[in-house]
Amino acid sequence: MAMATSTSSKLDFESILEKQKQGYYKDYDWLSSRLSDPEIETSELQTYIRSIRKCVTHLDRDYEVLVGIMLKLNWATRESCLIKEYQAFLLNLVSAHTYYLRAGVRMLVKHFMSHLTIVTKTGDGGDKNVEITVDDSLRQKHDLMFVNVHLVLKAITQIVPMTPKVLIPLLGELFPFFNKDVYIQECYVKNLLQITHYLPKMRQKIMEIVIERLLKFDVRSPREEIEELQREEDEDMEDIIFEMDDVSVQKEIVSSVDMLSIVETVPMSHKEGHKLDVLMEITFRYIHNLCYSEGELDWEATKLLYRELLLIFETLILPTHASCHVQFIMFYICSLKQPICEGFLDYLWKKVQDPIAQPVYRQISVCYMGSLLSRGIFVPLSTVKTCLEMMCNWIHKYLDQTGDVTLFADVTHHGPFYAVVQAILYVFVFRNKDIFESCKGLKWAEKLNFQRIVTCRLNPLKFCLPVVVQTFASVARSHQLAFCDTIIERNNRQVLPVACTNGNSDFGGKILDSFFPFDPYILSRSRKYILPLYREFQGSIEEGEDEEENEEDDFITEDIISPSNGKFTIGSLSKTPSDLMEYGVSPGFKHVQDMFKT
Repeated sequence: MAMATSTSSKLDFESILEKQKQGYYKDYDWLSSRLSDPEIETSELQTYIRSIRKCVTHLDRDYEVLVGIMLKLNWATRESCLIKEYQAFLLNLVSAHTYYLRAGVRMLVKHFMSHLTIVTKTGDGGDKNVEITVDDSLRQKHDLMFVNVHLVLKAITQIVPMTPKVLIPLLGELFPFFNKDVYIQECYVKNLLQITHYLPKMRQKIMEIVIERLLKFDVRSPREEIEELQREEDEDMEDIIFEMDDVSVQKEIVSSVDMLSIVETVPMSHKEGHKLDVLMEITFRYIHNLCYSEGELDWEATKLLYRELLLIFETLILPTHASCHVQFIMFYICSLKQPICEGFLDYLWKKVQDPIAQPVYRQISVCYMGSLLSRGIFVPLSTVKTCLEMMCNWIHKYLDQTGDVTLFADVTHHGPFYAVVQAILYVFVFRNKDIFESCKGLKWAEKLNFQRIVTCRLNPLKFCLPVVVQTFASVARSHQLAFCDTIIERNNRQVLPVACTNGNSDFGGKILDSFFPFDPYILSRSRKYILPLYREFQGSIEEGEDEEENEEDDFITEDIISPSNGKFTIGSLSKTPSDLMEYGVSPGFKHVQDMFKT
């Protein structure tokens, strides 16, 4: 047997082909068998690959089986001499026969994840995925493999112009399933983003693939579920600490532990939420590295990336219902430079004003405007005041054009109007302190004519979110900008159905079914990119002069109305200020079912 192997190993592929043409298939079959042997030695395998590479022009469609065997070889983690030989073979193959391009590229893309999956046989004969334990040694091994794969993939894109047309669909098709380990998801996304460095023209399409998957993880990670698991973990931690008898030991433990750093390193209990957290961190880091060079912002690179992300925002993020975190990609890039933030606000405002656009798009766009103006620390007061002026002028013009006499309160027909009013109230609640502390801030606010807005026949206070209305009423009363109490009391005497939150796009509920997309970011690892940029609601309410006004103002710290599962319930005293102005998920209308077709 050893002699047969020695003799056969001396045969090169060219002689095997000659014998095959003469009807002698024994050596060809033997070579196919040897190539399929997973325990074949490196030197022997390298010899066969070199021999086949010399005859690569003969590998037409009649040799698809042999080529298939070659593409299944475990080459990317072998010795460097074998890796170089295989890379040369693959380059020669796809350049000589483009009909093997898809199979070759598919094999390379599968290396981004297939070699990371550990599979064991179950008792019933099926396969079971095992969670991967990752250490530095394993990461280094896989990183080296990925480098080898990218080297040959980059070379293929340079010699075969049609490669991107084949590659992009495969990247989406081969994306790991949701149930795959977080490390597999992490490696795949990292490698997809790495491709953009040598295929920059394909960056937008690759980012679309990544962000679409992020959105699917996002809608599978409801804010309520994540917060519930976090509360349970916090309670368990408190029980452990306070079960100790020595109070001094308790204080020492609490004071010596950097809770934020612990939270960032410990995986989240919510599985999909943890995967989303890891992938969002990768995405934020990628954006940062693209936009910064040696610590300085690369303005041209940042502008180009923003334009690409804006297109993705319009096609994917904006219409997606129930996303809570992916939209912070736009929040982050807006923070990099003021013109980008202003450009994004201008883009949103044009959508709001567009009478041809569907009302749902207009309402969602103004929700993004209001949330960004309120939450972004990087948004200067001058921009906030400019946007408030634009929105208020639009409201007054709307009332002038439609005529107060003929108007009736109807959220279905006047949805954009109510959405803009709510955004105005929301922004003013968040930024009123800055406004009043600025030069002539009160006189400027008086020019907005809030009194006309809140007393018009469309009765916007009836349809806006109760917490926003109550908080605005308190601030406006204390500065004598508008008097809302009588209107609120009259509206409260009327029995109102609660807004539906089932994803319907007609906004037919009696309370405006709109939310603010930049509510608090609760993913533990990736939030380090957002927290320094993020403004939390401080909950400062001006006190009135008499006891009755004090009692009304105290709603913010006592019984508050907050949305929960589509219904408004009484909030607890334990809520933090940031919780008081939190409304859950991103506005959108693409149903979750549509997201899970792949």
